[in-house]
Amino acid sequence: MGYFDRALLVYGRGGQECVRCGGEIVKLTVGGRGTHFCPQCQKAPRYR
Repeated sequence: MGYFDRALLVYGRGGQECVRCGGEIVKLTVGGRGTHFCPQCQKAPRYR
């Protein structure tokens, strides 16, 4: 990771603790690319 990557709260932290809520950061592969998110902080949208 480079200098500016230190400001990222989630990227590259799969399996580690979320700095916002303490939940576990998940890494998924979507369209052949990796994505990281906290399932507690970023809930799935509710459709009507």
